[in-house]
Amino acid sequence: MEYVTLKNINKTYGSYQASTDVNFSIEKGKLVALLGPSGSGKTTILRMIAGLEKQDSGDIIINGQVVNDLPGSKRGIGFVFQNYALFRYMTVAENIATGLKIQKMPKKQIQERVEELLELVGLKGLGDRYPNQLSGGQRQRVAFARAIAPNPQLLLLDEPFAAIDVKVRQELRSWLREMITNLGITSIFVTHDQDEAIEVSDEIILTNRGRIEQIGTPADIYANPQTAFTAQFFGKNAVLKDYEGLRSFEEVPDFDQVLIRPEFVRIYKENEQQQFSATSSPGKVLDVVFRGDSSEITVQVGDKIIVGSRSMGETPVNVGENVYVLVYRLILTREEQVKILDNYVLLGDDVFM
Repeated sequence: MEYVTLKNINKTYGSYQASTDVNFSIEKGKLVALLGPSGSGKTTILRMIAGLEKQDSGDIIINGQVVNDLPGSKRGIGFVFQNYALFRYMTVAENIATGLKIQKMPKKQIQERVEELLELVGLKGLGDRYPNQLSGGQRQRVAFARAIAPNPQLLLLDEPFAAIDVKVRQELRSWLREMITNLGITSIFVTHDQDEAIEVSDEIILTNRGRIEQIGTPADIYANPQTAFTAQFFGKNAVLKDYEGLRSFEEVPDFDQVLIRPEFVRIYKENEQQQFSATSSPGKVLDVVFRGDSSEITVQVGDKIIVGSRSMGETPVNVGENVYVLVYRLILTREEQVKILDNYVLLGDDVFM
C-alpha cells in the first residue's frame, strides 16, 4: 500500500529551481533513501514532506490524504535533524518527552514512555544526563527516540549520520535499520553517501539537479543504471574515452565515455593460471593501496588506466609488476543513454560470483 506520494512537485527559490516535476510513491513500512550530491534537491523534498517548506505546485499525499495545506505538526511525522537539534538545557529524558508534553499526555504515561524509549535505543539509565555529556552516537539515539516518542506513522531523517565519526556511523546504520524494521515505521532519510544508501535502504530515490534520476532497490539501481548520471554516481569508476585494446567486446559506435567499475576487473599475476587467458590484456601495476580486506590496484593497460582489486587471500602484487587484466563488463554512455556491454567470451559463465 502506498503511504507517501508526491505528484508533479515543483519548488523554486528565486531563480533557482530546487525541484522539477518530482513524482514518486513509497510503500507503507519501507525504509527509503533520498540520495544525491549536494544541491540535488533531496533535502528540499524532505522538508516539503515535513511541511517545513511549501511546494509551488503539485500534491503531497500521506496515508491517502492531501496534506498541502496541513501544518507539519498535523501530518503525523517524526523528524530527525542532521545536527540533532536537542535542547541543551534539558535532560535526555526531558528532550525525549518534548512531543508527548505537546500532546498533553498524562505525566505518568510520559514517564513510562520515556523509560520504554530509553531502553529501546540503548540508553537506559542515562535519562538524567544532558546532551553535552553524551557522545555523538548517543545524541543521535536521543534525537531518534524523541522523534518516535509520539508514535508517528512517518519518520523523516535529514543526513542522520553526517555529524558522527566513521566507526560509530557504521554501527548506527545497522542499529537504525533494525530499529525501523522492528517498529514498522515508513521512513525516508536523506544522504549523499551511496554506501550508506545501499546498506540501509529498501529502496533508493536518486536525485540530480532537482529531478528524479532513477528509483529502485539498491541492487537494481546499482547493477542497472538507466541514465549516464546514475552510472557515474555509483561505484568507483575508471572513466575512459574508448575501450580499444580491451579484448572480446563488440564494437559499439557513437558513445561519449566508457565506465569500468573495479568489480568488473580481475587482475592476475603472470604465473597464475587463467581460465580465460585469451581474453586478458597485459598491463603494468602503477599503484597498490591496502584497503583492509583487499588491495586496490591501479594498472596501465596500453594507454588506459584501470582499477581493480585482489583479496587478502591472494598473493600480493607489487608496483611495477607485469600482470594480466581481465575485464568482464563495460558501461557505455552517450549523453543520458546507457549501454551495458559484456565480454562476449564470458557470457554464460558466472564470472561475477
